[in-house]
Amino acid sequence: MRNEDENNKKVNAADSVDPTEAPEILDKEADDKPAAMNIRTTIIIAVVILAIIYAIYELSTK
Repeated sequence: MRNEDENNKKVNAADSVDPTEAPEILDKEADDKPAAMNIRTTIIIAVVILAIIYAIYELSTK
């Protein structure tokens, strides 16, 4: 079993990571970059569609 000091060392080791350095996985998964760029567009489209559905619902209940 691990003692509390060993657990704290693993958690506190995150302090030594450089926040400006890109994770290694980004080099391996280059195909994910276009998908990440499309997230904003997808969210905007979803909000517009939901607004249209809401407007239709509100007009039909009056």
